[in-house]
Amino acid sequence: MTPTKRPPMQRRIFLKGVAGACLAAPFLSSVHEQWAKAQSVPATPPKRLVIFYTHNGTLTTRWFPSKEDGALAASDLTGTYLEPLSPYVNKLLLPRGFRSMNSYAVGQSIDPHDQACGSKLTCAYISTESNRYATAESLDHTIAKQINPGDKTPLVLSVGAPSTLIKEVISFSAPNTAFPSNVNPSSVYKLLTGVVMQGGSTGGSTGGTSMTPADYHVARGKSAIDLVTDDLQTYKRLNMSKADQDRIDAWLSLLRDTETGMTDPAMQAVCNAATQATLGITDAAVTAASPTGSITAGNVLGPKGTADGDANLATSFTKGGDMMMNLMALAMTCDVNRTFVFLYPGYVIYKWDGLMMTKEHHGLSHRTGDFTVGGNCYAGVIDMIAQIDTWLAGKFTRLVQTFDSMPEGDGTLLDNTATMWLPELSDGAAHNLNNLPILIAGSCGGYLKTGAAVNVEGKTIGKGNSESSCQNGGTIGNTGSSGGNQPINKLYVTLMNAVGCKAADGGPVTTFGVFDGNKDTDGIKNPGEVMALKAS
Repeated sequence: MTPTKRPPMQRRIFLKGVAGACLAAPFLSSVHEQWAKAQSVPATPPKRLVIFYTHNGTLTTRWFPSKEDGALAASDLTGTYLEPLSPYVNKLLLPRGFRSMNSYAVGQSIDPHDQACGSKLTCAYISTESNRYATAESLDHTIAKQINPGDKTPLVLSVGAPSTLIKEVISFSAPNTAFPSNVNPSSVYKLLTGVVMQGGSTGGSTGGTSMTPADYHVARGKSAIDLVTDDLQTYKRLNMSKADQDRIDAWLSLLRDTETGMTDPAMQAVCNAATQATLGITDAAVTAASPTGSITAGNVLGPKGTADGDANLATSFTKGGDMMMNLMALAMTCDVNRTFVFLYPGYVIYKWDGLMMTKEHHGLSHRTGDFTVGGNCYAGVIDMIAQIDTWLAGKFTRLVQTFDSMPEGDGTLLDNTATMWLPELSDGAAHNLNNLPILIAGSCGGYLKTGAAVNVEGKTIGKGNSESSCQNGGTIGNTGSSGGNQPINKLYVTLMNAVGCKAADGGPVTTFGVFDGNKDTDGIKNPGEVMALKAS
């Protein structure tokens, strides 16, 4: 007799994380073995990428250490913007000699800031339409699709006023599709509600909603179904007898205990209220860091400054930025995202933390104090740029300190992450994209070399010419630099392999972007990662 075909099991059974594994375990030996193993063996800490992005270049002469290649010592950082990072020198990688694609008047002649932002993480041309958006998906989205748990989009954060302008957007989920930054710590905080364990339940903080462990898994995008997908698909196609259906019902009564057992013990131990408190993430602190009124975007891209708008801008750049760093660390600890972008806008007037600028950052980077290129230097401009550069270096240092303060596995969050300071430009007046000042903190789980400067060009590059003019109120001269022309695509390929991305054939990634030369029609001429950046 042909067995009566039973209807498929309801989808809800499989949506609760480990439910699929629990149901399959008594019937499929391979599932049961993997299930038992998952309870007893702690997971390897995930690998992550964090991109810390700053605008308008820097005084490269003060950013770069003199050493271009070889082991780094704390003394090598003395006198540079990187000096505050001296305690972490053994966890730093200084890759020298990279160049971003699509520089002004080379292949495409559109505003250099538009090009630098749109092409930075895409290695592609930008659109000639008015929005000037990138014509390809950006690196953060490409990586997130492969390594992120649950939601396959990166966590892209910024401070100040929200913006969809190309000069303040570097993340693109698809060609001509901007992925604007979240600038409100309260909004990010809400994203983590229901993730942080509160004793036997979960919630954002006091007053958080109670959840079952199954809901916890789903909220985090984690599911044991990923572990046994093939077995479960085979199992679901079977015709089940009444006896088998009874056995399923019996297993359902044990589901909650099994779900708790499936939780990674290491994750369960740290994704909790105590960790949140250690990071200073409280309702009151988040509220204080999240301006609710208008924010002055700057005197170029947004409204003119007002007393309230300026105060809110200052709060966003100081308390808001610091809280965003803490929230990133919490998101990492709870493994809700593994790909992050954190951006400090460049078209603002710095009036906080002792900085009392009267011109916005972009104009100062031009040395003129405004949009003009060339001519007389604004009085005291080099010192003003240095103050802003120093402030930004301090923020990167704080990010590194935060990640390194959080234990994970045999190391820290920093050790399992590649935290990269990536600039829009090298020098703000020259608008050059060669000889980029790039710094990576953390080995990404041991994949990257640390405690070293690595010259990928193979010849002396130098620090650039950022202070070759404007001395004593002079006129602007050549502030660019020569050398440092290896395609940044190769750095991105190295980072993709570091975090665990794979090519379509399952092997290592060998290419990223549309082109790595001067024209998009040239394609990728120099594939592969940079072996010298890898740990031996």
